[in-house]
Amino acid sequence: MAGLDAGLNLGVSQEEISRYFDGQGWKFIAFLILLGGGLVAMEQAVFGLPGLGLAAVLLFFRFRKKKASDEEIDNAWTTIAKAREDEAYRVAHLDKGDAIRDAEYFWAFPEDFSSEVNYKTKEGADGYTRRNHQRLVYMIYGKDQLIIFDENICVEDLWDGADATQEYYWSDVSSVGFDQKTNVLEVICGPKTVLYPLAGEEDEDGETYSTKEAEAISNSIRVMLRERKSS
Repeated sequence: MAGLDAGLNLGVSQEEISRYFDGQGWKFIAFLILLGGGLVAMEQAVFGLPGLGLAAVLLFFRFRKKKASDEEIDNAWTTIAKAREDEAYRVAHLDKGDAIRDAEYFWAFPEDFSSEVNYKTKEGADGYTRRNHQRLVYMIYGKDQLIIFDENICVEDLWDGADATQEYYWSDVSSVGFDQKTNVLEVICGPKTVLYPLAGEEDEDGETYSTKEAEAISNSIRVMLRERKSS
């Protein structure tokens, strides 16, 4: 299994990150409480009380163990993205000094997943849905070309998938846009349309994702295209 630098300091432990995304324990505890309470109400205390006791023990340990916060999850992803910037330039075969502006990144819906950790989502206190797997997409601005680097990453076990790059001459990039209805960044390069969805099919259930970085990149590329066409 490929992986990021194990020494990467995310500011929060892998166990705390896992507990943030793990919601299955609550369902089991609720089941025990309902089952135990029902049995006690039916005068079957000899069967119901052990279930309630086990639920109490699980609740004690769950509240005792720290889990990551929304902010810590966001900061962990930011740390990962910044740590991968040099790799993005390396794979793109472009020195930072040769770029016409700083590279920018955003997070898209993952296309591949760790074999060790299941894909999970959780709605934060701010209403935004967070994922344990994401697709990191870097836009690298060369003098003559736009280079797009992407890789799939799991924040729980620091797994990362194979790197991928696409390179397009600016003369072939005709337009770029971000569709707020579908949460998709679209780059049109000649006859090819490159799509980067920020959300998966489950977005139909009303899940909300941050689109700030993708919209900012869309605006950046749009400005650069206008400058190049006017020059």
